[in-house]
Amino acid sequence: MGIAEILKLEKTDRKAYEESLKKHRDLKNVIDSHKRMGFEEGKEEGREEGRKEGKKETAIGCYTEGVDIKIISKVTELSEEELLELFRKEGLA
Repeated sequence: MGIAEILKLEKTDRKAYEESLKKHRDLKNVIDSHKRMGFEEGKEEGREEGRKEGKKETAIGCYTEGVDIKIISKVTELSEEELLELFRKEGLA
């Protein structure tokens, strides 16, 4: 609806239109805020997942080079049990 059309409305109709528009904008802002929050949470989850994958790749590389599992555990902050499970999945242990 254009400005000219809005100005032609009766006072009560214009007020109802403006209230409706305000509700619409408020709802849009709420939805946009939730989307932004979800995006930020998703980015952080992605970063964390990337860190975990990096640790796993480092662990596999070290293991294939003969580094002791205790040292790999200290460096990657993965437990020896997690490492053994990872190496089994990769067909290394």
